[in-house]
Amino acid sequence: MTQKNNHPAQGYRVTVTIQDESHALAETRGHRLTLNVKKGAGEAGFNAAETLLAALGACLLTNINAIGEKMRLQIGEARIEFEATRRDEPPALTAIRYKLILKSPEPPEKLAELHDLCVKWGTVTNTVINGLTPQGELLIESAGTSFPGAEE
Repeated sequence: MTQKNNHPAQGYRVTVTIQDESHALAETRGHRLTLNVKKGAGEAGFNAAETLLAALGACLLTNINAIGEKMRLQIGEARIEFEATRRDEPPALTAIRYKLILKSPEPPEKLAELHDLCVKWGTVTNTVINGLTPQGELLIESAGTSFPGAEE
């Protein structure tokens, strides 16, 4: 698999496993993230929509760091506040709004350029903007197989 510029494509692998009726564990590269998988129960952790917003935020902040450094900009603090609107049938986010708050002595024009570049060069931002359709397959294991934490 290659990209247009003939550089090899970078791959990602994440495994998400149900732990119990409320929790799932996402794992990659030795890191773990507990997720909420019980509808209507927010106490178990980030739900799927919140995880998507967090991934979008991580993408933008990664680029604030990397592109800001390339542009030699001084960024004292950076945070993103998200709001999203969800419809029930079929369930989907219908709007995502955010505020990127930067503390910086840099000119507003330079910070606006930084923001534009962060959106343009973000893996997650481009995936959301372009509406990628995930491709999946169902694998069925024998009935005697149980998930970790499941009662038998």
